[in-house]
Amino acid sequence: MGLGTTSASMVVPPLLQQESLILVFVALGIGIIGMGFGKIRNKDSFQMHRWIMTGAIALNFVAILIVMLPSLVFFYIDPNVTIASPFSILQIIHAVVGVPAFTMAMIFAFNDLPRQTKKWMVLTAVLWLTSIALGAVVYFTMPN
Repeated sequence: MGLGTTSASMVVPPLLQQESLILVFVALGIGIIGMGFGKIRNKDSFQMHRWIMTGAIALNFVAILIVMLPSLVFFYIDPNVTIASPFSILQIIHAVVGVPAFTMAMIFAFNDLPRQTKKWMVLTAVLWLTSIALGAVVYFTMPN
């Protein structure tokens, strides 16, 4: 395999890829716990919800920076890769769902809450969980 390989293992060591996957699933678990605190209706639980979700966002950010972005860049450096390939389309869908989810989560973490907060947080949670599921599909269908 040369410089223009389509394998993310040439971009990021396999152990780091596995650690990133673990980070994402830990973030998912933390996020689910944080969502539980969001269901309890008192001031302390909302503060705990914010801190837990901020931790989940931070773990996702680490996974994005260390594995996802380098893998994406090096995947598209290969001149043989086409945007119309099924794997590319899957990556694009993952990004289209994930970027708004991550952006909205960051907005909430920095206390910039919109009107109808619950509606927007539910939408963010749905996008975030969908992005995690799509990310797992991307990870397990990654070309060698």
